[in-house]
Amino acid sequence: MEHLWCFYAFILTLMSCVHYSQSIERNKDIPTEKLLVLTVATQETDGFHRFMQSANYFKFNVKVLGMGEEWKGGDVGRSIGGGQKVRLLKEAMESLADQEDLVILFVDSYDLIFAGGPEEIFRKFQQTNHKLVFAAEGIIWPDPRLAEKYPSVRSGKRFLNSGGA
Repeated sequence: MEHLWCFYAFILTLMSCVHYSQSIERNKDIPTEKLLVLTVATQETDGFHRFMQSANYFKFNVKVLGMGEEWKGGDVGRSIGGGQKVRLLKEAMESLADQEDLVILFVDSYDLIFAGGPEEIFRKFQQTNHKLVFAAEGIIWPDPRLAEKYPSVRSGKRFLNSGGA
């Protein structure tokens, strides 16, 4: 059952990235106000405040999902979890589905700060010359036994990361 949640998280991330890439392809000069940052945070931690401070500094439009809710996603630092994050993202994506010109960037908020603005996000995405971009990391989580199922990569990190930018 836990691996099913990981699969759902992958599909939702894929859907948000496809929505992002389709918007980029339609118009190379997308206004920065068409970028919506989605994140999940149930508490206002120090890390969340740093995230929001950087987002405000660079004038990102941020929608926080789950604020004030009890965290029911498990102890993701020690075990499989994250189902609540997936559910909140799915609900948000469904509510935004009719806004075809909206660009979605889904990121973590407790351990991430922005180092550049929306213009830089758009520019770097276009430089990849790909329709879909995922964040990656060198550690496989939550089950290292799945490492052999991941394809080899020519450069960079090998394992998907759901919250990086």
